[in-house]
Amino acid sequence: MNSLLGLRDRLTTASPAARTNLLVESILRSLRDELGVEEGELHPRSRFEHLGIDSKRALEFKELLEEELGCPLRTTLLFDYPSPESLAAYVVSVAFGEPAGEDTVREPQDDGATASLDSIEEQLRKKLEKYEL
Repeated sequence: MNSLLGLRDRLTTASPAARTNLLVESILRSLRDELGVEEGELHPRSRFEHLGIDSKRALEFKELLEEELGCPLRTTLLFDYPSPESLAAYVVSVAFGEPAGEDTVREPQDDGATASLDSIEEQLRKKLEKYEL
């Protein structure tokens, strides 16, 4: 995935409006190199899981992006942002503090699962206290 070398410099010199598109093209080029596919087989909305990107490859790609951009990214990056287009919008927003585009995949919203988990943990804590465990 050497097509990402010098990525931070290329994005920094690009206009803010062009950064996301430049990153999408860099991601697509890197994926073509890594997966050995032709240019027409990938597009900005291709889903990583449909391309055979497993968790190991996703983590390696995330680490490469971190190294090239010099900013920390979440471990679940390619699963939270499952296409080059949504990934690029998010990464540009993190690396350059620019808002993600309106039509991109947003960060996962709390659907109440966290509150439910907190409630379960609270119940468990109370039970353990009751039995002094």
